[in-house]
Amino acid sequence: MENQKNDIVRIYSDTEININLIQDELSNVGIPSIIKNEFQSAVMAGFGALPNAVDLYVNATDFDKASKIIKDLNKES
Repeated sequence: MENQKNDIVRIYSDTEININLIQDELSNVGIPSIIKNEFQSAVMAGFGALPNAVDLYVNATDFDKASKIIKDLNKES
């Protein structure tokens, strides 16, 4: 995969609670991330959506390091 420095990539999708926990762990090691919460957006607009429609995005340059952290977190639970 050829990535550019400023590319943002989706790294994980799950429930809002799990995404927030993962985002906190990534932040603790200095990896910035963005949450896109389709569930919350749909509810606010009066539509339905699946509660696991929450995506976490990171910079492409942080993808490998973030993937390892997420994998380790999933092993723990």
